[in-house]
Amino acid sequence: MKTLLAGVTLLILGDSHVTFQDSLLSVLPESYEKLGAKVVTYGVCSSAPNEWLKGPEDDGCGGALRMGTEPVKDPFAAPFPFPDINSLIAKWNPTAVIVVYGDTIGSYGADTLPGEWIDAQIGPLTAAISSKTSCIWVGPTWGTFNPRYGKTEEKTRRIAAYLSTHTRPCTYIDGTSFMQSSAVKTVDGLHLTPESYKAWGAGIVNATLPALTTENKG
Repeated sequence: MKTLLAGVTLLILGDSHVTFQDSLLSVLPESYEKLGAKVVTYGVCSSAPNEWLKGPEDDGCGGALRMGTEPVKDPFAAPFPFPDINSLIAKWNPTAVIVVYGDTIGSYGADTLPGEWIDAQIGPLTAAISSKTSCIWVGPTWGTFNPRYGKTEEKTRRIAAYLSTHTRPCTYIDGTSFMQSSAVKTVDGLHLTPESYKAWGAGIVNATLPALTTENKG
């Protein structure tokens, strides 16, 4: 298994789900490197996808830059501002960019989904990535209702369905497909417990392997 992704370099970008200790930041790099890949992960709490066009700046919520499986650092000491997507691709020359975004563009507090605004968050980034390398977009997983975020099963399905048809040419990974909603445990309605992050991360790795191994053979 160590050679399955040998020669593959992955650049992972995301929001708070890849920013903190015991989140996907602690799961995905280890899992992919066990398969032989090189991994570089950037996470920015509360960020939106289009912030990577210019490079995310510090909003006080925290960030992460993790090289491989090095120890996770203090998110409030992250080296902001982070580079823009074109600079990141030029620097790391990734085989694929894995984008983990859904909750920060889910518009859970809105009665109707603001499609035009979401497209403005998604389209420029997918275009920038796909013009240079392969792109995989990971959508949100389940949560539990908390008035602070407003995330419900219905609204999670809504954004997941929208992303499935609006993230092309990226390969879309449905984050709701790995576990039943009742099996996902959270600490605040949005962010998961360490065990649920492990389960979500395992699902992401398994779902992305077909695309990554195809790229590796190519």
